[in-house]
Amino acid sequence: MESEVTPNAAGGSSSRDRSSTWTSKPFVVVPNDDAVNLPEIAAAAVKQFALSSPDIILTFVSGTRAFGTWKNEDHRAALQKGIIKIINACETWILDAGLDYGLSRMIGNAVRDEQRYRKSRKEYEMFAKGHQQQPHSRHSVVLMGITATALLEGKSDQPLQQDPLGTDPSHTHFIFVNGPVEAVATRQANLAVELVHQTMHVLQKIPNSPSNAPSSAAAGENVSEKLAQHEQIPLVAMLVQGDETALDMVEIYLKHGVPVLVVKGTGLMADVLAFAFEECKELGPGPHLEKFRLDMTKHIGRIFPASVADGSLENLCEKLLKCIGLAKQPDKELMSVIASSEYLSDLDSIVLPVIFAARSPSLNALPQQISKDFLLTMKLNRPNLARANVLRRDYDGVVLANNELFEKALLWLGRESFVEEFMEGDIAVHKFLNHSSLLRLFRLADNRDFFVALLEDIFPGRFSQNESFEESLVTVDLNLIIQQLTTLPKFLSMHELSSNYFGLYAHDAFVAERKAMNALMVWAVLMNRFSLAETLLKFCEDPIPMALFVSAMFRGLSGHCDASLTTKLHEQSRNFSMKAIDILDMSYRESSERTFDLLNQKFADFNNKTPIKMAYESENKFFLAHESCQIWLTRLWEGGIKVYGPTDSLIPSEAKLIISALLLFPINFWIQFDSKEFLKHQEADNAADINENGSLHNDVPLEQDDPVGLLLRNISRHGDPMDLSSPKNNETSEATLQKLEDLSLLESRLVSGKPTEPLSLNVPRKRAPPVIRYHRRRKALPFWRKVYYLWSAPRTKFWMFQLFYWVYLAIFSIAVILPSCNKTHLDAVIFIWTAFGVIELGLRTAYQARHDFPVSIRRRVIEIVVTIVFVLAAVILRRYSGLVRPLYTRALFATGLLYMYYRMISVFFPMNPDLGPTLYRIKRMILVDFVSFVRLAFPFILANLFVLQAVMYPDVPFGVETWRQGFHRAFFTLFTAFIQEIDYTPRCEATRIFNHSDTCWTGDYADHTCPTLGVISYVLNIQYWIIMRLILMVLLSALFAATMIKVKEDAEYIFKYQRYSTVLDFASRSALPPPLSVVGYLFDWIVACCARTKRIDPGHRKQLTQPRSIKLIDRRSAVIRSNESYSYWMGLTKEYYRKKAEEERERKVPAEQLKKLEFMTFDLLV
Repeated sequence: MESEVTPNAAGGSSSRDRSSTWTSKPFVVVPNDDAVNLPEIAAAAVKQFALSSPDIILTFVSGTRAFGTWKNEDHRAALQKGIIKIINACETWILDAGLDYGLSRMIGNAVRDEQRYRKSRKEYEMFAKGHQQQPHSRHSVVLMGITATALLEGKSDQPLQQDPLGTDPSHTHFIFVNGPVEAVATRQANLAVELVHQTMHVLQKIPNSPSNAPSSAAAGENVSEKLAQHEQIPLVAMLVQGDETALDMVEIYLKHGVPVLVVKGTGLMADVLAFAFEECKELGPGPHLEKFRLDMTKHIGRIFPASVADGSLENLCEKLLKCIGLAKQPDKELMSVIASSEYLSDLDSIVLPVIFAARSPSLNALPQQISKDFLLTMKLNRPNLARANVLRRDYDGVVLANNELFEKALLWLGRESFVEEFMEGDIAVHKFLNHSSLLRLFRLADNRDFFVALLEDIFPGRFSQNESFEESLVTVDLNLIIQQLTTLPKFLSMHELSSNYFGLYAHDAFVAERKAMNALMVWAVLMNRFSLAETLLKFCEDPIPMALFVSAMFRGLSGHCDASLTTKLHEQSRNFSMKAIDILDMSYRESSERTFDLLNQKFADFNNKTPIKMAYESENKFFLAHESCQIWLTRLWEGGIKVYGPTDSLIPSEAKLIISALLLFPINFWIQFDSKEFLKHQEADNAADINENGSLHNDVPLEQDDPVGLLLRNISRHGDPMDLSSPKNNETSEATLQKLEDLSLLESRLVSGKPTEPLSLNVPRKRAPPVIRYHRRRKALPFWRKVYYLWSAPRTKFWMFQLFYWVYLAIFSIAVILPSCNKTHLDAVIFIWTAFGVIELGLRTAYQARHDFPVSIRRRVIEIVVTIVFVLAAVILRRYSGLVRPLYTRALFATGLLYMYYRMISVFFPMNPDLGPTLYRIKRMILVDFVSFVRLAFPFILANLFVLQAVMYPDVPFGVETWRQGFHRAFFTLFTAFIQEIDYTPRCEATRIFNHSDTCWTGDYADHTCPTLGVISYVLNIQYWIIMRLILMVLLSALFAATMIKVKEDAEYIFKYQRYSTVLDFASRSALPPPLSVVGYLFDWIVACCARTKRIDPGHRKQLTQPRSIKLIDRRSAVIRSNESYSYWMGLTKEYYRKKAEEERERKVPAEQLKKLEFMTFDLLV
C-alpha cells in the first residue's frame, strides 16, 4: 500500500495511505545546516526511539534513481530471505534510504511479510495456548530510513529536480535529513556511523568521546583510536547497484573504518566498484596505474553514459581509486566482493567474515571481543565461522570454558554444533551443572511446551504453561518422571550433583562428570531435543547404556504425548536403539571379548543393570537380536557344557544330553566342559573363585604367559605397585619387591618385546601368599562335579523339565480318560505333582522377584492362584463326590488338563527357533486379527440370531432352548451352513396347517420344531451365508495371510527378545524338576538353618544354594572397567559419528554438484 510520510513537530511522523488511515511512526529531523552536531542528533534519535542495543547493524547503500531490475529474481528473493534470517536470529538494525523505491522498497516488502507472519503466528499461539500464555518472544524489527527530504514531494526548500518519491510504509523509524541530495548522501553515511557510536554511549554506558568526523584519509589513525570504542557493535555497509552518490557514501564508510560489502552482479555502481577492486587486487602494486585508469574509464562510460556527457567521468574514476586506496589496510580488509547468487539467503554467513576481517588483529585478540564474536556467531548459528574465525583466536580457551555461553548454547534451539565445540573443549560439565542451574535450564529453555504437556499428563493440575517451575521439580518430581518412563528409580541425585559442583566429590571428578552428563541428557530428552541428545551421546563414557536409556525414555514419552507426536517419538527411540546396536557391532567386529565384557558389566548409574537387562526392560528387541547378545545368551544357555559329536549324528544332541543326565556314565564320552572355568594351578573349591565381595579374582581369563595379564592380576589383588603409600600396599617388603619384579618384567616385555628375567634385588624375601594361577595344564574334574555342572546347566534343565512335564501330562491324561472309580491313586499322583509344581513356581517367582529378574509378578501370581484353586477344588470334589455330578468333576479335570497342555506350549516352545516365531504370529493373529474379526462379525451374528429364529421357528415356546437354538445356528454358521433346515421333510409335511384359524399360531406346521420355509426364509438365510461364509471368513483368511507377511521379520526379533527371559528363567530354576525339586528345597532349607545357627557362614550359604548358572552371571558381571575402557568406548562413538557424517556428505554430493551446474548454466546463458 503506497503512503507518504510528512515530518511534524511532535516528534513523530504521520503516514497517510490511500484509505486515509493515519499511523504514528517515530522520527528525527536533521536540519540543513553545515554546523549541525551529528552526534547530538544521533544521541537524540537513540533516546527517542528507545531501542534495545543491536547485535549487528546493516546499512544498505543504493541509488535513489539508478535502481534497475535484477538479472535473476531468485537472487533478489534470496537477499530478502537473508535479511529476514538475520532479523530473526539476533537484534539487528537495518538502515537504508527509507524510500518507497528500489532497494528500500524491496527490503520493506520483506519486512512487511515477516511482520504479517509474526502477527498471524502470535494470534495462533494465543488461540492454541490460551490467553493466559505469553506468545513466543522474537527479536524486534528495526528498519530505519535515513531519508533525504529533498526527494519527498513538497518537503524541501530546494526545487525538485526529479519526480517526487514517497516513504516506504514498512519502515519502523525515520531520520529525515534536510538539504540538497548531493550533500545529504555524505551526511547519511556519517549519521549511520554516529548512530553506532551513540548507541554504545547511551545503551551500553560506554563513555563518549569527541566524534568529529574526519574529512580526509589523513585522519585515519585518530579515527581508528576513536572507533576502538564502538567497533564491538558491528556495522557493515552493503552496496547493491547504486549511482554516483552511492560512491560518496562508500568513501565515507571506508574513512570511518566501516567494512563495505559489494554485491557484484546487481549492476550499476556495485559492478563498477567490484570490477575495479578485483582488477586492482589482481594487478597488485606496480606500473599498471595508467592502464588500469584507462580500463576503468571505459567501464564507467559504458555503465554510466551520462558521465561522459557531463564531464564527471574523471571525477568518478578518481573516487573509485580513492575508495580502493582506503580499502587497502595493512592489517585488515575493509572491502569485500561477493557475487549475486542464491547464497544471499545465507547473508549472515557472508557478513560475519567481513566483520571479522575489518578489525585490527589487536582488537580481535581481546578476550572480551572474542567472547562477543562467539556469541554473535552462536546467535546466527554459524558454527563453521565460529571455528574458523573466532576459536582460532582463543589461544587461552576462554570461550569454551565460559559457563554462560555454554548455557546459551544449550538453551537455544539448533545450537548442537556449538555444544559439541564446548564438549570438545573439555568443559567441566559438573562445574556448570547443579540443581539450581538444572532448574534454570528447565525454566529458560526455548519451546518448553512439550515438557509442560508431559508434566500436566503425569501430575494433573500441578503445572501450567504460565507458571514458573519450583525447586521441587528437580529435587523430587524429576526422578518420578524418569521412573515412570524407564522404571529406573532415583536416577539423579541433586545433592550429589550440587556437591560435585562445589568440589565436594562423593567419588571423584570422573564420576562427577558422568553424573552431570546423565542429568544433562535427561534434560535434553525431556525437552524433546533429539539432536542435542545425539550430540551429548558422543561424549558419554558409557554410550551404549546411555543410548538404551535414552531410547527407553523416548519410548516412555510416546505414551504421554499427543497422538501426532507418538510416531515421531517412536522413531527417535528406534534411532537411539540403532545407535547402540551400531556401536556394539563396531566393537564386536574389533574385539568380541571387549564386547562381551560390556554386556556382562553392571552399570551403577543405571541401577546396576547390564545393557542386556536394560534392553529387555525397555522392550528393545532390536538390541537383544544382535549377534553378540544372542551369543551371550547361548553361552549362558549352555552353562559351560558342550555335547560331543557331529550335528548330523544318528543320536541328536538333545537325546545325548538327556541320556547323560539320566544314566550319568555317558557324561565321560558325550559331554565336554568349558576349559576356561577349570584351569587352575591347585585344587580349589568353587568358593575359592570368589572373594569376600562376591566377585571373581580373575574376571577375564588371560594367557598364562602374558606379562600384562600377570601384572593386572597382581594389581587386582594387591593394588597399584607404584602407589606404595596406598593403604592396600601397607604390606611386607617381600610383597612390595614382588610387585616391583612384576613391573620390571612388564616394562622389559613391552619395550623389547623379548622375555627378560625379573629385576633381581639382593634382599632376602619370602614369596607372597599363594594365589590361584592359570596354567595350560588341565586338571580333571571329579565325576560328582561333572554331574553337578551338567544338571545345573540351563540347557539341561530345559530338557529335563520338559521330559518330566511330558510324563506329568501323560499321567494326567490317563487319569482324565479313565473311569472315575478306577483312578484314585492316579488322582493322588496328579495332586501331589501339581502341588510340588506350584511350590517350585512360587519359590522360583520369589527368588526372581528378589533378584530383579525379568518376570511378570502379576502373571505368575494369577497362575499360582489358579493352579491352587484347581488343586483344592479337585481334592474337595473327589473327596466329597456327592456335592456335584461326577460329570462336572470330570469336566474340571479336563479343563485343568487342557490348561496344562496350553501352558507347555507357552513355556517350552518359545525356545525353538522355528516354533518361537510361529507362536508370535499365532498370537498376533488371535489377539489382533481374530479380535477385529469378532468385533466386525458380532453385529451380524447377533442380528441373525434373532431374525432367523423369529422367521423360521415362530411358534417355539420362549425359553432356554430358544436361545440355544438361535445361538447354535448363528455362531456355527462360521464353520458350516445348516442346509438341512431349509429342506422339506415328510415328517413336517404331515403336520402342515392349511387353514390358519388360530391367529396366535403363525407357523406353517402344527409341530413347532418344524421350520417355516418360504421366500423370506430363503432370502434371510442366503444373505447371512454370503456375509459370513463368502465375505467375513475370506476377510479373516486375508488378515491372517497379511499378518504372516507383515510380522515375518518382526517375529524373528520378538523370538530373540523373548529368548532372554526364557534363558534366565531356566537359569534360575532348581536343578531338579518337580516332583524331585523337593529334594533340592530340603537341602536349601537345611543350609539356611545351619546358616542361621552360624554353623555355615553366609558366603558358603550363597555358594551352596544359589543356582550355578546365576553364579556365572554374577562372575561375568564383576568385571571392572578401566579408564582405558572408557576412552575406548568414547572413541568408538566418535568414530561412529564420523562415519555417519561422511556417509551423509557423500549422499549430498550429487545434489550439490547438480546445483553448481545449474548456477554455471545460468551464468553462461545470462
